[in-house]
This record gives sequence, structure tokens and C-alpha cells, in this order.
Amino acid sequence: MLVSKACWSHWNQLGRLGGITVCGFLVVANLGSTEFKPARESFDIWEVEEDAGQQNPITAILQSSDGYLWLGTYHGLVRFDGVRSTVFDSGNTPGLQNGLVTSLFESSDGVLWIGHETGQLTRYATGLFQPIKLGSTWPGGTVETITADEEGDLWMLNDTGVLFRLRDGTTATVPGGASPTRKAAVTRSATGKPWIVCNGQVATLEHGDVVTCQIKGSGPSDYFDRVLPSRDGGLWILANQRLRKWHAGGWTAEIDGCPRTPGAISGLLETRSGSLLAGTLRDGLYLFTPAGETLHFSRTNGLSHDWVRALCEDHEGNVWVGTAAGLDGLRPRKVQMLSPPDSFQGCGVLSFSVGGDSSAWVGTEGAGLYHYQGGQWSAFTETSGVSNLFVWSVLETRAKDLFVGTWGGGLLVKRGDRFESPGELGGISAPVVCLYEGKGGELWVGTISGLYRYERGTVTRIAGKERLAFPDIRAITETADGTIWFGMSGGGLGRLRGETIEQFTKSQGPGSDFIICLFADTDGTLWIGTSDNGLTRLKNGQFRNLSAKQGLPNSVICHIVEDGAGNLWIGSHAGILRAGKDDLNRCADGAIQSVHWLGYGKAEGLASQTCSGGFQPGATRATDGRIWFPTAKGLAIVDPANVSTNKAIPPVVIEEMLADGQAVDLHLANPFKTPLQIPPGKQRFELRYAGLSFVSPDKVRFRCRLIGLEDQWTDAGTKRVAEYSYLRPGAYRFQVIACNNDGLWNEQGAMLAFTVLPHSWQTWWFKTTSGTSLAVTLGAGVFWVSRRRVRRKLEQSERQRALERERARIARDIHDDLGASLTRITMLSQSVRAEVEGQAQATGDVDQIYHTARELTRAMDEIVWAVNPKHDTLDSLVTYLGRFAQHFLSTAGVRCRLDVPVYLPSWALTSEVRHNVFLALKEALHNVIKHAAATEVRVSLQLEPGAFILVVADNGCGFDLESQTAGPIDGARIGAGNGLSNMRKRLEEIGGYCEWNTEPGEGTRVKFVIKTDDS
Repeated sequence: MLVSKACWSHWNQLGRLGGITVCGFLVVANLGSTEFKPARESFDIWEVEEDAGQQNPITAILQSSDGYLWLGTYHGLVRFDGVRSTVFDSGNTPGLQNGLVTSLFESSDGVLWIGHETGQLTRYATGLFQPIKLGSTWPGGTVETITADEEGDLWMLNDTGVLFRLRDGTTATVPGGASPTRKAAVTRSATGKPWIVCNGQVATLEHGDVVTCQIKGSGPSDYFDRVLPSRDGGLWILANQRLRKWHAGGWTAEIDGCPRTPGAISGLLETRSGSLLAGTLRDGLYLFTPAGETLHFSRTNGLSHDWVRALCEDHEGNVWVGTAAGLDGLRPRKVQMLSPPDSFQGCGVLSFSVGGDSSAWVGTEGAGLYHYQGGQWSAFTETSGVSNLFVWSVLETRAKDLFVGTWGGGLLVKRGDRFESPGELGGISAPVVCLYEGKGGELWVGTISGLYRYERGTVTRIAGKERLAFPDIRAITETADGTIWFGMSGGGLGRLRGETIEQFTKSQGPGSDFIICLFADTDGTLWIGTSDNGLTRLKNGQFRNLSAKQGLPNSVICHIVEDGAGNLWIGSHAGILRAGKDDLNRCADGAIQSVHWLGYGKAEGLASQTCSGGFQPGATRATDGRIWFPTAKGLAIVDPANVSTNKAIPPVVIEEMLADGQAVDLHLANPFKTPLQIPPGKQRFELRYAGLSFVSPDKVRFRCRLIGLEDQWTDAGTKRVAEYSYLRPGAYRFQVIACNNDGLWNEQGAMLAFTVLPHSWQTWWFKTTSGTSLAVTLGAGVFWVSRRRVRRKLEQSERQRALERERARIARDIHDDLGASLTRITMLSQSVRAEVEGQAQATGDVDQIYHTARELTRAMDEIVWAVNPKHDTLDSLVTYLGRFAQHFLSTAGVRCRLDVPVYLPSWALTSEVRHNVFLALKEALHNVIKHAAATEVRVSLQLEPGAFILVVADNGCGFDLESQTAGPIDGARIGAGNGLSNMRKRLEEIGGYCEWNTEPGEGTRVKFVIKTDDS
């Protein structure tokens, strides 16, 4: 099976390419002449070599039609997708005869042909390697080259100069024959015609024959080393140590600077941009641009080895160089880095000022002040008057005055070759972090403690802590109407109009209180960069924030510059970003959800992706249109006019699928016929995929979804694996799409169909049979349970009716027997009282008997009402309570108002509920009469779902509830002191509760909440 190696993080960190490690990148420059000097600015070359201490020669490079980069080595065949690599060798790949790969070729039908040093040939198609049997006419030997002729027949060239046609075993010999010391070279034109050079002669392969060619104008003494068909139909010819172009019957161009040593050139490559590359045996790589520039790469400036063995240009214009020590990549850089020979002593650039002649004054964090002019650097330190080497702001005014703000040395001015603080400038002692020249020529100075204006030799303090909160001024700008805006680290945004200062903090609209850069647009819009929450737009008095939710790649905005073409360029901690102002405004207005950003990072030439922020002047557009940015590793320069986007749509492939950690053979899948069959019991699934873009592989983004589980796309970011912890048995289709570093999406993407097979107990027939059986069993069980439940309900109902009959009998007996007796006692006591008139003692006793009998009669009536089942309804309870309250209160001379709904639901209440509610109400009314001194009581009823609420409110004197519930009971207020607790206990016994709302002098309101089973 295949062996996947670890990931390769492109240009950003160390990684591995199937035994190949990214070692770094070298910055090289354009030269204005043909002198062979190490280039320093216009191209990046990054070296890829094998594990430390072991060389891994690259013998062949090819990008297949599906987008993979294939590398031939003596240790196996490597397939690279931009981040991950897979090594194929005879130990892990059935069908691959050995790992000694010397040549690669892809035929028109997409088959990859692999030639071996041992003379064997392997075919790779649809994920399978297959050894090819060669006929007896094949002489063996190293397979140097594999190619195809115009008829599509495949040819092999060995190290002795024998050409072998695979279809029928036909052989041919190169001009003059060949040997291991006299190699033949074969190239192929766009039309498919093979060109052969050997022994100083040129030939073509036509209809199976080697046909010698005579170049017009050449003589017998001419010795041809190399021939390369050009893209315009001509030929690049290396002969007699001269590299010239033959086109339309004549010589049309000649390349100066080509190595003159015979046999020095090992290979030629013409790129789509028109550049010509020449690899050599001992002198590295030469690059000849269409503009006539010559660049030379060798071990001294980044090439892994001086022997170049293979050259290849991929679909995106990257050039891959195979050397005797590994793989190198080459491409033009988009960002130029500018640093002095001492690299600013390792210090970051904080602020700078660019002159009209592209000269620059540069302030650093600890290395002092630098001046760049005409390619020469000068340093200014303590000996020049720069007393503090932490230079935080540098500004050359329109009048050519140079101001330098430092951390501890105040504000300096250049006088001749020295720097000093003349006049009132010496009074600015706080660290100067911001300088800005106003439209009137005045100098605005921002310090960590306030804002100053310097004009005509006078320093004016504009604002400090007395007028601003957190007056750490980090950015200053001026709008067309003369308003001065300034950003503060911690204090938000400030505005100065005339003598009036206003401060806007985060709560008033800006995205953050930590503002480190400002850009005033010509239309009055103010763009605000923050150190922690992205970008803010202030337009027409309205703040709008743009952050990660709107697609901003980084929340630290260090600089904002316009390029004059409608774009904003932003320095951040994720490199240099660009977006159109129209898109930014539309997003801020809510017309679009997000903005697409063009990003420049290490892949585009940045030595550091961290731009320096919080110091001004910062990024600026020079007079030649180029934009300069300060970074942690020097000055970065971008030319907006030369910006190009990657228009190559990245192919998307699904590389691997793991089920419970075991690889699944993806080549068995056919989305148009039978999907992959995953055995039962598999639960954890991993699908690994790739977007084959080599410009910035770390910026390739993905979206994926698993049809059958989800319908919406999942934004996977740069993650190249999708994981699913559990998938039910069923059919699924995994889809993935990708975009390149510039946001161009491959909407078609890749798809893999597969079916997770069920266990037997998960199949439909098993479920149907089991379901039927279960349904029958459940039906019988439900019938039995239901029947039993009905029987129990009938028995319970019968017992309830018997209980109610017994309660009715008891109520009737009490009323008839006990009630009649009490009535007779009452009547007799009245008769006796007439007979004992005048006898005080007897009269008092008789009256006591009379009142006792009357009270017993009322108590008996209450018991009869509570016991009688015909009163077990809410309506009966409310009627009884209302009648009782009116009678009870009227007897005491207190007005009673009833507030009861006209229509009451037919809720059933138990006798226990009715009895406890009645006693609680009685207790509440008793407290009113005894303690409240009230003149009016309102009794109201409220209905809620599943409950009713009884409220008793009086206009009496009220009481201190806390002292009555928490401290000793006030006997003068509530008698024995058990009234409140009794009411609470009675309500709790029936599942309710009671609440009191009272204050001394404000009356009392008692609320009884009783829950019911009805709603």
C-alpha cells in the first residue's frame, strides 16, 4: 500500500516531501546587465533536499494532467500535492518493480510511464502500477528518456543510444550512436515531433525512422549540443557554444551569457512567460528573461547543487529544478525586500519616509536611523546626535526638513550631519510615536501622553490627559475639510475641529479603543485600523466594522494605503492584504456578506509576515506608484501595477479514505456504476483530499459535504481531512471543492460515492421481520396492560363512588341527627332564659349555652359542607367562600368586596383541598378583623392554567412581615402567633403556597395559590 509522509508547510516552516525537506528560501535580484552576479530581488528560489546528511538526486520531474507533481529519484517515485507527499517503492507498492526511477512521461491518454535504471518499464493508471514486458529486441540499459512520436507511439531511449518502440519492438539508433559517456538528448515539440541530438548532430523521429536534419546556414564543423522546440514553432539551438533561436528559416535571436564550455548544458526549458532556463552539469542554473536580463543560480545563492538534472514548469508557472542534491523551486517574487547589509542589526523597521528619488530614511527598534540612497546605506547613531536608538517616527517634510521621534530622546531635527532638539522642540520629552505634516505645512506630533502642533518654531500642546482619556496618540490624518483626526491606543478616535476636541470610544461606534492607523479618503471617508478588531469605516457620521466575519484574514491592521486604482493595501500581522474599495464599501453597507482579499506572505517574497504598526509615518505610496511597508525584517515594496492573480483553477482530488484507521482502496470506486462498499461495523471515517495548487499551498481553502448526512457545505478552511465519527449504514457521496491562493474556486471539485453496508440485524428485511414481531408482541402487551388499566380504573371509580356515598351519608347523618339536637339545645336555651330572667348567674350560663350551640351549629355546617361530595367543585368552593366572607366581615362591620369571574370552569376539587382553602381564608379574615383595623376587604379569584389564585387584600395598618416570620411572634399583632405558619402549612399540604405583601401602614395582601389537576 501507499505510504503517506508528513506534511510540508510551504515556505513557512520545516516540513517533509517524501524524504524531502523544505530548507528555506533565497532572495535574489534582477541585474541590469549580463554580468553573472547573484540576483537579489526579482526571483525566489526555495531549496528542497533530502534528510540531513543524505543526498537525494532528482532524476525526473513531471506534472501529470490531474495536477500532481511526480518526482523520479533513486529511492522511489514521489507524488506531491503541495502539502503532503506519498512515496511509492517496491516495498510498499505492488507492481512497481524497483525504486530506481530515471525517466517519466505521460501519454495523451493520461497514463504515467516510469523508466528505471535497470532497464524496466512500469505503467501507472487508475491508481494501479503494472510492470510492462519488453520484447527481445529491447537491449536493456538505463531508460534515459520516454517520449511519443506524432502518431502517438511510445518510444524509449537507453543509455547506449538505442530507441525502442513499445508497440512492436522496432529499434533505431541515434545519429552517430551513443555510449554512457556520450549521451543523446531527446525533446518533443508541441505537435509531438521528437528531436534528437547526439554526437553534434540533429535528427527527428519520423514514422519510426531517425532522420538527420541539416540546419540552414550551418556547416560541417558546427557541433550541436542541444535543441529545444520553442513555443512559437521555432527551435532554440545550442551549437558551437552559442545559444540562438531558429525560426522561419533564419536566426532570430541570440542569448548572451550562456556557458561556453562544451557539454556544459544539461537541459533547456522555455517558460510560458518567454524566459529560457539552462541547467548545467557543474555551474547551476541560468535564467534568461525576455527583457535581456541574465540570472545565475548556484550553490552560493540558494541552489541545492550545481548539477541540474531536470527542469519542469507546472500549470501555474512555478519552475521546478531537479538537482543532484534534491528539488528546488523558482518563480518571480511579488514583494521586494530592502535591507542594509547588516539587516538593521536584526531589529524591526518601525517608521520610514520615502523621498521622490526613492531614497528613504528608516527608523528601527534599537538600531538607530538609516538612510538609503542610490543603492547605498548610511547609519546614524549616538555619534550623529541620535541619542536614543529606538527611532519610532521619521518624517521628511515637503520643505525637506527631517524630523525624528525617539523613545527616550524626544523629537530631533536634522541640522547638517547631526540631529538635535532646537528651541521649543526640546520641551517634548515624552516618546514620540507619530508625526504628520498638515496641509498648511504645520507639524502634528503624537506622543504617548498627548498631541502637539509645531508651527513656525512654536510648540503648542493641543491635548493631554486633561482633555483626553488615554491620550496615547498613534495615528494622525487630515480630511479635506481641515479636520484633524487622531487614533489612540486605548482612547479610541479623536477629532479636532478648530479648538474643539471630541473623543469616540468603542461604545460610540469604532470597532476598538486601540486605533493604530488612519486613512482619509478623498470622498470624506475615514478608514480606521485597530490593533485587535480589524477595520472600521466612518462615513457620513456612521461607523461600520469589518472583521473576520466579513472575511478579513487578520484583526491587526497596521497600515492603510490607497494605490490610486481603487484598492486599499493593508499591512497586517498576516502579511500584506489588498481589497477593492467598492467591495469594502458594499460590505460595510450590508450589500455583500464578505470581501475577498488578495494576500501577500512569505510565498510572495515577504521575509516576515508581521508588519510594524502603531508608528507613523508607516506604509506609503511613493511617487513611482510602488507601496512601501515596514516589517519586522526590513522594508517590503510592492508594485500594484505588476499585481497578477493566479488564474489556474486548482484540480481537486480525494487521496485517501480510512475506515476505523484502515485504508480503503479508492480505485474500486466508480461513481457512475457501483460505489465503494464499506464492510459492516465501520464507524470512524477519514477522507483526505487535496487542492493541487503549488503557488501557495498553505492558502488553498476547501469546502466539503457528505450527501446522505448533510446538505450544506462546510467551510473546512485549509484543513485537508474530513472526519466523521459515526455513519449509519446507507449510501453517501462525499464532495469537496477548493480555491487557490487568490480565491478562484474549482466548483466541480471531486466526488466519492460509497455505501456503508449494514450488519444482518441492520438490513431492511431483518428490521421488517423484527418490527412485525415486535409490533405483535407490543400489541398483545398493550392490550393486556390497557385491559388491566381499565379494570383498575373501574375498580377505583367504584371505590370512589362508595366513598362518596359514605361521605354523603355521614354528612346527612350529622346534619339530621347532630344538627337537630343542636337546634333543640338552642331553642331550649332561649326558653330557659325567659324563666330565669333576673338571675344574673343563670342568665349568663344560659347565654353561654346558646352561643356555644350556635357556634357548634356553624362548625357542623362547615364540616357537612366539606364532607359532602356534591360540593367537590371550584364553583361550589367559590360560592361558599364568598357567602362566608360577606357574613363574617359584615358581622364585624367591615365592607366586603368580591371579585370573582362570572363563568367558572367545572374543575373538580377534593374535600381536603376545599377544607384547607376554607380554613386558610377563614384565618386570613380572622387576622383582618382582629389586627388590621381595616374598613374594607377585597376577596378576588384569578384563574390560571392548572391553578387558581385567591387573594385577600385589606386597607388596614399592615405589619412588618420580616419581624413576624424571622423573629419572635408579636402576640399583639397575630394573637397566638400561629396564623401565618398555619396558613402556609395548610397550603403546602394541598400542593400550593401562600405569599404576603405588606408594609406597616400600607395594608396587607395575602395570596393563596392552589394547583389543580385540571387546566
